[in-house]
Parts: sequence; structure tokens; C-alpha cells
Amino acid sequence: PIMSSSAGILSQTLQSITNTKISELRKQRESFANFKGDLLASVDDTTDQVVRVRKLISAIGGCTPESGKELEGLQDHDVSSTTGNLSLKNIRRFLDQSQYDPSVSRPLLKQWEYELRSLLDQRSRKLDYADLYARLLTEWLADTSAATTPSPQAETAENGELSDEPFELVAQTKLQQLREMFESYVFTPLDTDTAAISQYLDGLFDGEDAAKALKALRKEVRGIGSSLTTSSNPFNHGVLEWCINGILKNDLLTEHKKTLLADFLQNQVVLAEIADVLNMRYASLDSWTWGDEGISVEPRKQLNGKYRVMMDEDILQAIFLHYIGLSWSVQVKEALRRIVQNKKVWKRPEPPMTRDEKHRREYFLGSDSADSTHSLASKKRDAYENEYFLAQLPDTVQAGGRGGYDDEEVRGPHTSLKTPFGIRQQLLLQIASELLVHRAQHGAVAVVQSDIQWFYTSLSHSTIFTVMRYFGMPENWMTFFKKYLETPLKMVYESEESEVRHRKRGVPIAHAISNFMAELVLFVLDFAVNQEAQGTLLYRLTDDLWIWGDPRTTNDAWKSVQRSVTILGLTINKRKSGSVYPNKEVSPDLPDGDVKWGFLKLDPDSGRWLIDQSDVDRHTQQLKRQLNSSKSVFSFIQIWNSCVGRFFTRTFGQPANCFGQEHVDMILDTHKRVQEQLFGEDSTTGKSVTDHLRKLIADRFDVHDIPDAFLYLPEELGGLSLYNPFVPYLVVRDK
Repeated sequence: PIMSSSAGILSQTLQSITNTKISELRKQRESFANFKGDLLASVDDTTDQVVRVRKLISAIGGCTPESGKELEGLQDHDVSSTTGNLSLKNIRRFLDQSQYDPSVSRPLLKQWEYELRSLLDQRSRKLDYADLYARLLTEWLADTSAATTPSPQAETAENGELSDEPFELVAQTKLQQLREMFESYVFTPLDTDTAAISQYLDGLFDGEDAAKALKALRKEVRGIGSSLTTSSNPFNHGVLEWCINGILKNDLLTEHKKTLLADFLQNQVVLAEIADVLNMRYASLDSWTWGDEGISVEPRKQLNGKYRVMMDEDILQAIFLHYIGLSWSVQVKEALRRIVQNKKVWKRPEPPMTRDEKHRREYFLGSDSADSTHSLASKKRDAYENEYFLAQLPDTVQAGGRGGYDDEEVRGPHTSLKTPFGIRQQLLLQIASELLVHRAQHGAVAVVQSDIQWFYTSLSHSTIFTVMRYFGMPENWMTFFKKYLETPLKMVYESEESEVRHRKRGVPIAHAISNFMAELVLFVLDFAVNQEAQGTLLYRLTDDLWIWGDPRTTNDAWKSVQRSVTILGLTINKRKSGSVYPNKEVSPDLPDGDVKWGFLKLDPDSGRWLIDQSDVDRHTQQLKRQLNSSKSVFSFIQIWNSCVGRFFTRTFGQPANCFGQEHVDMILDTHKRVQEQLFGEDSTTGKSVTDHLRKLIADRFDVHDIPDAFLYLPEELGGLSLYNPFVPYLVVRDK
């Protein structure tokens, strides 16, 4: 209640400030309009050209900030004109000179009058558009639906999420379905065959070298557990800083709690108190619990428009668990990476270069090129290890973990860690590039795309515990993680909470500990594919799976994925699985369906990534309904920028050499088709988004002839920040 009250007071204060600024702006506009009208009337009543200019000079010279009639760019010593830089002083001197010198011509005096009138007109136009902006802002503030404008969604319901049709409000019935689906998973245990999982892992680590690597891994995991258990007072200012920054990057907490966390970073006294409390809590780690009162759980809308079932937990609890999750994630990731780097354990698909191949390479690329560390295969391995291997886990605690799916590409001061969106874009470019190379070298190539259905929500606790125990997790930490997983939950229905029930399946979304558990389980998948498919690399971004290469090997890798997923108690999402392959006889087990990335679809015949126009058309019609339902110009632009400026831009893929200029032309043609469908010739509001907005503004505010600059300029320069989808692609088209 206190938080809600403070948020309401803040909202009222901002509203009051906005209204005050708008009121003052209108006073300035009226004052200047009266000033200008009186001045021009006085000038027009005068026939003497010199007197006309003198009147303008005298009045304009008094347009200072103190008078409230300041003319931007005008100073007494510097006036920009079409004939050069003139000063008011020089104009006055010429006027004095004209009384005696007939060479000061009448056309020159008229030119000065024209330029001085133009300065007044510029100020009037600026105030007019500032007033229009204020009226648009008032309209938007009055539109209560603008605050809940949905953003486009790129994916469908997964991992405890529900993304209904993009750009549409999710109905209450859909939210109810999401709750029911969530409850059907998390409160019903899934007991997997733990003996079968252990036996399967034994088979994967069969052999002397693999057994040695497993032994070393178990020893290291036990050491990590022991070190974290005996750690004394781990929380200090530095630790709290990277913990809070890590939490702020994901969707774990509500926006209000994120604001409080950000404020904590600026208050040293508060940080010291938090550190003391968390150190005391850490000292009694064995007795840690969530508490008996239960954690509220409800669907929460994310910045990318999705609804996800999220816990509303305590801020201190979130920091405490984030520290533990990151500590385990960073150290175990490094331990598992050593297995990938072990040539005797982690299989490598490429055979060593023959003597003739080395000589050929040296002849064309130079004497240093024979070193295998400079080969394409080595670069591919490095990219896999550094960018895609256990990609959800950070390499350092300062990195704090990856943000949410919709996060922009932002690099922090301590790390070059990409956001999930950034690494997905990078993976798409790598797939496209490698397909071109593989086709050129070997002719045939197969590609498989898949996904694990409701992964975070459906993950079996028995599977997690079996894998953890197999890799050497100490029993005291097994007890802690068991309490973490069996969270007491209270489902929230329209502000009413249900009875407390303990989670029996799945992991809490957006927690560092959950990411650690998920990646550890799915490492089994990575290792299995590598061991059972001749060294094939499974490119995996959490539960999104990609395999490509030789058709037969790819077929073996897909069979390994299916086998591993079944043993681990998971389910392949058939709706999001697909493949492209040259011959069904060579690759009989690959999934049916298209290989897609956003709106891009891999064409099996040409091997090119094409925009799925039918999918775009469907989303365009949904966008049209959403735009038509907007109640204000600002909300219209918000929806347009969110969809056309972010969603379409992301799902069309970034222009790159591997796609060619045809890809850029496709994007431009698609944006043209989108505008034709939204604002076609049969439309009463124009043929483009700018025509449509001009008509909206004219109808609602009786302001006509709006220039493009007002629509496209950023808000900082007084514009509406309308996104133009053509400019970025035309810039790179010919590069």
C-alpha cells in the first residue's frame, strides 16, 4: 500500500508539473502572438521603407529571454540571413547611412524587412508546434489505454509465457488459460527415471579420458560447494553493486522494485545495512527458507509484450539468491568449458590437415597459415566456446547474466557479454554464412531447428537433482537447492490470492539459480550430440536448438537430441521444429516443418533466407487493428515505432554480406507492402503513415500542412520521433 501510494503521489506530481509547463507555454504563445500582431500592424501602416525596417529592428532587438519573446539564433551582433551574416548594429548603421547615401537601395531594405519578418514567423511556428505538441501530450495523458499499449511479440507461449497474436491485447480468458497451464505443470510432479539418466551419463563418459575429465569435474564442483559454504561475510558494496546491476537487467522484479534497487545503489548507508542483513542470512545458509507465508505469483507483462507467470518476491531475497546463482554459474561454466577444450574428450569433426593440404594452404595464405589455430575450424570452435556454449551463464560475476529476450545490445563496463537478442542475431549470421561455405565445399547441407516445450516450467526436479548429484554437487547444497525449487506459491486472481502450494516441477523464471540448473541439465544434451554425432556442435541458446552440416551427421545429431530429451523428461516442441535437407533417404529422421527465424524462412531449393510474406501480411492486419484502436496520436506512434521500428526490424534480420543485397531489397519491398496495406489508396487517411498522421492531427486539432520534420524529428528537438523504416536500409543498400 505504501508503494502504491508513493507511486500515485509521483504520478500526480508529474501530471501537475506537465500541466504547469503547458499553461506557461500557452501564455508565451499568446503573448508573442499579440506582440507580433501589434508590431506587424504598425509596420504595415507605414509606407516609408526605412521606418518599416527601423520598427522591426527596434522590436526584435528587445526580444530577449527576459522579455519572454526570445528569438532563437538571434543576437544583437549576429543575424543569419540569405545574403550572409548581418548584425542588427550593421543594419541600423545602413539605415542611418540611407538618410544621406542613395546607394542603400530600396530592394536591399525590402530584403532586410523580409528577413526580419521571417525571424518572427519562425518564432511563431515554433510556438505553434510547441502548442500542438502540448495538446498531443494532453490527449495522450488523458488516454488511459496508452499506458497499457501492448508491444509486439516475436514468440509464442513457452517457458511459462503466453504471447497471444502479436500487437493485440491478451484477453482475460487467455490469461486464465495461462494460469491453468502453469498450475497443471508446477503443482504436479514429474518423476523421471533417475537410474536411466545416470546410466545414460555413464555411457557418455565411457572411456579412460572421459572418466578422468568427469572425476576432475566432480572434484571441482565439490570444491566450489565447499568454498561457497565456508565463505565468510561475502556481501559488501562491490558484491551488492554487481548483484543489483544483474537483477536490473532481467525481468525478475516489478518496475517499482527495480526503481527502488536503482536508488539503493546511490545510498551507501542503505547498501551497508543490506550487506549486514544478507551476511547474517548467509551465515545461517543451512536454515534458509522462502518463508511460510508463500510468494505471490501472477502473469506479468514484460517490456516485449509477453505475459509470463512471475513471482513477486522480496528484494533482499532476490539479491541473496542472485549472488548464489551467479557464484555457481560462473565457476561451473568454467569447469564445463574445460571439458569442451579437452581434445581427448570433446570430439572434433574436422580431420587434421594432410601434408598436401598444409602445403596448399601455405602456398596461398603464407608460411604462418599452416598453424591450425588460424583455420576456419578453429575460429568456429572459438566462437562456439566463447559465444554459444552455456550462453545463458555469464563468464564473470560482474557481468551479472544476460538480460531479457527483448533487451538491446548493451555492453557493460566489466564485460563484452551480448544480450540474448544480440547473440541470436549473431547466430543467424553464422548459420547463413556457414551454409554458404558448406554448400560451396560439400554441395549438400542439412539444417535443423527445434525448441523444448515449456522448458523452464516443465523441468523435472528429479532430473535436476540426478544431474547435479552426478556431477558432484555436495549434499548440503542439494538440500539448499531442493528448498529453492519447492517454492511456496500463492496464485493471484484479480487481486485475490489462493492457498499456499509448493512447487513440484519447473524452476522460477529469471533467477540466476534457475539458469544455472537449466544450463547444467542441457549440458547433457550438448555433450550427447557431440559424442554420438561425430563431433557435431549443438548450437543452443537455452532451449532453442540449431544443428547444421553434413546431412547424415545432422540426422545422427537430431536422433541424439530426441533420445536425450526423452531420457531427461522433456518434450520437443513440434510446432517450432523444422528442417531443410537434400534427401529424405539420407536424413529420414529430421523433423518436418520450416526452418524459420522471425519472419525469415530458409528456402530449401535456393538456400536463401526469404521473408515469409504471408506471415508478414497476417501481422500487418493485426497491426492495422491495433493502430485503429489507438486513442491518441502519441499512442499511434508508440505502436508504430514498437512494431515497425523494433519488431519488424528484428524479425527481418540484420543486413549482412551473407544475405546479400537481395535481402535489403526484400526488406524495403516488404515495408512498402506494409504501408500499402495499412494506408492503401482506398483509405480515407492517405497512402502513407505521414499522410495518415497529418489527417489525424487535422481532424482532431485543426492544424494543417504539418511538415515531415515535425513528425520525424526526435522528441529532444521538438518532433514526434516517428520511425522511418526505409532510411536505415537505404543507407546500407549499396555498401
